[in-house]
Amino acid sequence: MEQKSAEQKSVEQKRQEKWKREDRHMYADYSNSLVNLSCSVLKRFGAEYGHQTLPCADNWMEKGYRNVVVILLDGMGCDAMNYHLKQDGFFRKYYRCAVSSVFPPTTTAATTTMESGLTPAEHGWLGWSLYFSEIQKIVNAFTNQDQYERVQAEDYHVASRYIPYTKIYEKINRAGVGHGYSVSHFGTNKIETLDELCGEVQRLCGQEGEKYIYAYWEEPDSIMHDTGCRSESVTANMRYLEQKIAEMSHQLEDTLLIVTADHGHIDLSHYILTDYPDILEMLRLSISVEARAAAFYVKEGCEEEFSKRFCRHFGEEFLLFSAEEMLEWQIFGDGVPHEKFRELAGDFLAVGIAHKGFAWSRNLPMFLSNHAGMTEQEMIVPLIVVEKP
Repeated sequence: MEQKSAEQKSVEQKRQEKWKREDRHMYADYSNSLVNLSCSVLKRFGAEYGHQTLPCADNWMEKGYRNVVVILLDGMGCDAMNYHLKQDGFFRKYYRCAVSSVFPPTTTAATTTMESGLTPAEHGWLGWSLYFSEIQKIVNAFTNQDQYERVQAEDYHVASRYIPYTKIYEKINRAGVGHGYSVSHFGTNKIETLDELCGEVQRLCGQEGEKYIYAYWEEPDSIMHDTGCRSESVTANMRYLEQKIAEMSHQLEDTLLIVTADHGHIDLSHYILTDYPDILEMLRLSISVEARAAAFYVKEGCEEEFSKRFCRHFGEEFLLFSAEEMLEWQIFGDGVPHEKFRELAGDFLAVGIAHKGFAWSRNLPMFLSNHAGMTEQEMIVPLIVVEKP
């Protein structure tokens, strides 16, 4: 990979200076993040990659294990691991280091990065709900539902049509060094239960040939949303996940096993935007992306006044980035932004730095715990590494 350009170094310096002035928040670190882990996988299997690799991951992968397995547990950031799991348990015993998620630290952006080797700026899957001018709807990127009507947006998968990307498994298979697989509800190898996930990973590892296996499981995230990120239900669930993966690891041979997460979690309450008519009157669309990384689409000529009113109402809990600042600070990552990035990210992006999120109205679901903001609790995820000769 080429050394960083002077322009890239200048951008990073500016971001660090801004960080010092606004020390309540944390940017994604795109030199020590999930995109770098994904690029290390691509490098290991002789495929093309477009960003720095992760040196520690390179060191493990260079040992030549036949199988490289990455298990991503949704929502299990370092904060959750340290709070809910015993110090002498399997995960904390094999914890090696912390890395950054991407921005926003949310499943849509982070898992797409893991499955593409691209930053969110490049792949465009910025968050849960995205505005597509082609159909003039805000669509849940994964489920293909209209965000506000709660029905299928179109008879085709909208995000896949308008912001497609090449998956890491295709890149690996084309390179010819090994084969790539994904094990999840919607992967190349579909499963329904955690036992099935562990069984399928074990089965694939037992086959001949070099392999990359990415396995995704939706917990503890789903429980945190419903019960809060510090609940006893989360503790029980995480210890169950730990037990199952530990049992599976004992059956593996010639395998590098990495367990990580897409993001952490934070408990929160919500501002209801319909309670702020002076804000609503300046908007041309409903908000999109995420509750803690909310895209605002502002009527032409109202930009300056919107910024003033927003900061007066919400400036203690949110940072407000203009479209120009999103690109200048590269908060969604480096690389060439997707051609739809400007539309997807909105005119302004409001990013949570405290325990608050946005909801358009009281009629929409609001989680007790969420993610996608710029706090350490949401941004930092573990690398748990088990080497099985």
